[in-house]
Amino acid sequence: MRAVLLRRPGSADSLRVETVPDPIARDGELLIDVRAAGVNFADVLARQGLYPEAPSMPYIPGFESAGTVLAVGPGVEDFRVGERVLAYHASGGYAERVVAPAERVIRIPDDMPFQTAVVLPLNYGTAYVSLYRTGPVEPGMRVFIHAAAGGVGLAAVDLARRAGLEMTGAAGTHFKRARLIHAGVKHVVSSRYLHVDRVAKRQYGGPAFDIVLDSVGGRFIREGLRALRPGGRVVSLGVGGLSGRGLLGAIQYVLTAPRIRFLDLLQQSVGLHGVNLRQLMEDPVLVRGVLETLLNWTVAGEIRPQAGRVMPLEEIAIAHKMLEGRTNVGKIVLRVGG
Repeated sequence: MRAVLLRRPGSADSLRVETVPDPIARDGELLIDVRAAGVNFADVLARQGLYPEAPSMPYIPGFESAGTVLAVGPGVEDFRVGERVLAYHASGGYAERVVAPAERVIRIPDDMPFQTAVVLPLNYGTAYVSLYRTGPVEPGMRVFIHAAAGGVGLAAVDLARRAGLEMTGAAGTHFKRARLIHAGVKHVVSSRYLHVDRVAKRQYGGPAFDIVLDSVGGRFIREGLRALRPGGRVVSLGVGGLSGRGLLGAIQYVLTAPRIRFLDLLQQSVGLHGVNLRQLMEDPVLVRGVLETLLNWTVAGEIRPQAGRVMPLEEIAIAHKMLEGRTNVGKIVLRVGG
């Protein structure tokens, strides 16, 4: 089969499609003919050697895929060959075929495009957990979304719209900010020279956000805490600021990150949450619950997931460069088989 094999840390140009042996479905697994695969920022960090939870190299990257069941491994009784499915897995998505534990696979409707379904696991999954499993979500609450025009950002915008939240979104270009306005974001700000606490003061007169979704890290965590009103929370769901720094730069970034004191949180009556979907998705019950909820909302028309750009597997290097350079709007999806 054709696949992208990550052999060692390197630049995006080191990613190439190779021919590798087909995987085999073992106990409790499904073999899936991949039609669409998601590209995520974690893949970029893994390629740069900055993602500690990545499998040992060489391996095939890719956490999520959608396609049809090719084979059913021993012990699997709930799936049949030919069924259309969506899967979340530890690796293997950048390939024509992938094996995934059956407990992390869910059926998708016949009329749902594969490239739509594959947007759900990581992007919408991260946004869903960050919003709904860290505290209350009630209509009228104010949320600030960093990198709001990215894959997770637009998923958070869609979910926040469904929940009736008042949104402020940050993006780096006029085109991205126009996309946010089109998506219904009430307040759109530039991410250049951004200070979240100053945004809160300018818009509302002082600390006023109920939720700050932070995918950048560094100083933005402390500024986000200062922008909260009592009872609010900052949700750290990524460290986009690490990208492109190299190993030494990443170490420096971590060492110079703000130190948060418990007494400061207590005094302000605010919270700080960390969301690592990779860790949470080790729980198969949680995986299925999140995917079923998002799938049901999609079918009902309550949310509108869509790929920002669909690219052939052979353009994986371009896809990584877009993510690395923050030039993508929305989710990048690879078109694989079919």
